[in-house]
Amino acid sequence: MEQRNIIEWSEHSEYSELTIPSGEIWMSESELVDLFGVFIPKLRNTIQTLYKEELIRPYETERTIRQKRNLHLTVYNMEVVMLLAFRLNSYQARAVRKELMERISRDHKPFEVIMTAIKGGKNNCKR
Repeated sequence: MEQRNIIEWSEHSEYSELTIPSGEIWMSESELVDLFGVFIPKLRNTIQTLYKEELIRPYETERTIRQKRNLHLTVYNMEVVMLLAFRLNSYQARAVRKELMERISRDHKPFEVIMTAIKGGKNNCKR
């Protein structure tokens, strides 16, 4: 059985906390249902919509892993998790979105964009 990193809610006595481990994320449907607080049909329909709209491709974002007793499990990568966080409308999905945005804002490195404008055209060329 393969070891995987998953995003999950850690239950404490007074609050719940979102745990996002470092490393590659691969999550099953049941783990995604728990994470986002939605039912499986809603999750499946949303994933199918993402495929239909060609935002993601199954061969890039999902894989099948072998479990105990010759069972197989389909898992989805972090790209799917992020898209689902912005597509689903539940309390948990909003909390995941908020946490992802906070981490991106906190951990991003500043960068500069240098743009150059070239003045051109037939009338501006000197002969």
